[in-house]
Amino acid sequence: MKRSLTVLLPVRNVQSTLSQTVQNVLDMASDLNEQFELWILDDGSTDATSEVARDLARHYPQIRAFRHKKALGQEPVIRLAAAQCRGEVAFILDAGRPVFERLPLASKPLRPNFLNRSRGFVREGI
Repeated sequence: MKRSLTVLLPVRNVQSTLSQTVQNVLDMASDLNEQFELWILDDGSTDATSEVARDLARHYPQIRAFRHKKALGQEPVIRLAAAQCRGEVAFILDAGRPVFERLPLASKPLRPNFLNRSRGFVREGI
């Protein structure tokens, strides 16, 4: 039985790269699971990041865009979102340093860094 997946993507001032990052995340998430959602968490961007995020959310039903007018910092934004996400498993990605690589099946498995094993949160790329 597959679990539902939530991808949390905290962002700040990434208007020029957000669309490509989101496309990469959508490709990755759809490979992992049919049931997923992507939360774009704008932490007080001063550029057009929130407009790009809203446009993406209108175009893709899997995306939910959130914006904080005042920057709270990455950790508080993630904690607020993690408490409300619907997925049974949540991945947290850093849009400022996205890492999207397909590993060959023969690769040595990576050991994940668990934030809270009991809730299934896996920290990626931070």
